[in-house]
Amino acid sequence: MNIIVFSSQLHDTQSVMAGRRKALEEYFDGQQLHLYSCGEDFPPQGETVCFIATGGTEELFAGVWQKLPRPVMLLSDGYHNSFAAAKEIASFLEQHGVEHRLVNLPLEGEDSAEECPAGARANDAADAGTTATAAELCVNPYAEPRVRQVLASARIGLIGGASSWLIASGIDRGYVSQTYGAQFIDIPIAELEAAFKAEPAAAPAELSPTYSSEALQEAERMYRALKSLCTKYALTALTIKCFDLLDSCRTTSCLALARLSDEGIISGCEGDIPSLWTLLVAKALTGRAAFMANPSSSSAEAATVDFAHCTVPLSMCSSYSLPSHFESGIGIGIAGIIPEGPCNIIKIGGPRLDRIYCSRGTIVCNTHVAARCRTQIRFRFDSRAEFDRFMACRLGNHIVLCR
Repeated sequence: MNIIVFSSQLHDTQSVMAGRRKALEEYFDGQQLHLYSCGEDFPPQGETVCFIATGGTEELFAGVWQKLPRPVMLLSDGYHNSFAAAKEIASFLEQHGVEHRLVNLPLEGEDSAEECPAGARANDAADAGTTATAAELCVNPYAEPRVRQVLASARIGLIGGASSWLIASGIDRGYVSQTYGAQFIDIPIAELEAAFKAEPAAAPAELSPTYSSEALQEAERMYRALKSLCTKYALTALTIKCFDLLDSCRTTSCLALARLSDEGIISGCEGDIPSLWTLLVAKALTGRAAFMANPSSSSAEAATVDFAHCTVPLSMCSSYSLPSHFESGIGIGIAGIIPEGPCNIIKIGGPRLDRIYCSRGTIVCNTHVAARCRTQIRFRFDSRAEFDRFMACRLGNHIVLCR
């Protein structure tokens, strides 16, 4: 069994694999494993599996996918944003009409591996009708006048463009603007970096006395810099290519995005336009800010998926702490505790933002897995059929959770 390991530059492949070889050996019971990094020459013969070991590997995959045997075999697990990256890659393969399989290994001690079926599509908004009852809003949220009003007046800042790993999340901006009225404003990441560096250090009195560290002061400067761009461009929403800031500013935008969302400027990560669009729709439907997150692990037996990210609106949390950002260990991330109870998950995607996925379920607990983003919840679907429908969904790596 040939296993091509995809890992990002933020992770050392050898150390990542050191803790996961056992799980691979158990899954491929009795087979001899040959591990390759994606930078090596591809294996000559034999069955080949692509192990998507970490997030940030989607662009690597996009550079080699045409060389892979069909069907493409994808494997992911519950650590280092592996599952989320595999979902983005599977969405990319579906867009290119490539037959594929995705198997997600459970966390250690949980139930058996779950294959994520391919080919099931989210509902097409164009086929959802022109009117909607309250129960149908997630099937066709565009039928709701308040959603159309919010989108028509939206001024969306795209700061730095999209992250390179969003290989299945591009949109037809011209079509979307013409159809819904939203305006997209391109803002160079250099403009934000300059605004950040021009901000003076935050006065300690302006920060929570519990968190008066240098990292929090830098997060406050980033918030002010982003707020200044919102004012300059009259933004009602924004998404940012946030990982670029790790090198140039040595801080994150996690806390700033959370605060702006709570202030009514809906803010998303990674330059992901479909996810930001979903956040806007969720706010219009519910009146509340929502949580953009990665799927982190799954349990078919329990019909649960764990979701995680390093920023979350503080208004959704009963409490929170401010550790470092997960992937980089730099700056501030948010470890929010989200109350248990009923919840919806929703995602709008496709080049014309006309494919819509929505499901209902329950937040059953907050998890604390070290090898994933800081805010973590476990979502239980109302049925195994709904769980299967999520696993078959091919709308990229992010999902939005809203009350």
